[in-house]
Amino acid sequence: MEKYIFVLGRDPELSKDELYCYLDSRRIKYKVIEENDIVIILEVHSIKSKEMIKALGGIQKIAKVINNIDNLYHGKENKLRYAVSCYSDEDVSDLKSQLKNYFKKEKLKASIKKSHFQVEYLMPSEAQNVLEIIVYKKYLGKTLAVFNPKEHKHRDINRPEQRPLHTISIRLAKIMLNLSEVNKGDTLLDPFCGIGTILQEAMIMGVNVVGIDNEVWCVEASKKNLEWIKKEYNTDVKYTILKGSATNLRNYVQTVDCAVTEPYLGPFLKKLPTEGTAKRTLIELAPMYSKLIDGLGKVVRKKAVIISPIFRTRSKMELGITTLERDFKKAGFKFNEPYIYTASKSKMLRQIWVLTK
Repeated sequence: MEKYIFVLGRDPELSKDELYCYLDSRRIKYKVIEENDIVIILEVHSIKSKEMIKALGGIQKIAKVINNIDNLYHGKENKLRYAVSCYSDEDVSDLKSQLKNYFKKEKLKASIKKSHFQVEYLMPSEAQNVLEIIVYKKYLGKTLAVFNPKEHKHRDINRPEQRPLHTISIRLAKIMLNLSEVNKGDTLLDPFCGIGTILQEAMIMGVNVVGIDNEVWCVEASKKNLEWIKKEYNTDVKYTILKGSATNLRNYVQTVDCAVTEPYLGPFLKKLPTEGTAKRTLIELAPMYSKLIDGLGKVVRKKAVIISPIFRTRSKMELGITTLERDFKKAGFKFNEPYIYTASKSKMLRQIWVLTK
């Protein structure tokens, strides 16, 4: 077994559990060496790092722990850029000197790259096509794979249909899919599919998908986007998009392996709501959630991952739907405390619930 360093994203608890769910669902054995809000160090059998980084939404970098910098570079070019990214308080000046000597000895024209941000490590956007050494305490790692934000941007802006402000991020969609532990060949349901973001990411993972939406435009937009995904990523998985209500799921599907969805979260907020407005919105949402959860309990075989809103009010209160846990139990789901996810510039918090049959 080899040791690997996984650099976590901005939601460390989500990132950690997403990684563990990814490994568990693929029956990859691992041992946790160190875990905190910055990195996870695992002892694990050989992994496909580039495949992993594309599948995971909450991991920024994957590096293999090395004992020294001997045989560091195996490329054919004699010109390269390198970086030392330090995620702890270590003094890396000696390491930088050793690297200079190593490149000189190997007759390589190497120039060091530093971050444009006020940090001692490269951001993912800066670490593309760079030979990067990661330092964390006593550990030295050679970066094998880095999250590439351009890949998300490509899918986001080049798919046929867009719906700004009403679409879940690709990053969050991937995290939720991995938390569901859906596997290649499974069938996944999104009963609030919108333009198909969750479904498209599932298809790239090799998952068959079923989407439901009550708006004709969304149904047609999803079909266009998913057809584009099939061609763009050369996948032969199946998709079905239906016009219908998420409150009557048995009318459309009999059984699915998993469900992942961001339901309707209430009207778009331009500013923080008053306590009264927030409570009225939550009262209106509660019956929809009850029927949705009841339906999921009848059709989902393994896991469901859903989002519910927490409204921040002008009086600095945080209010959510109070009947959810009762509904989960009634539908036959086991659950833990939800993750709290904050999107940038959002007027609400998102609770992410992982429900297990």
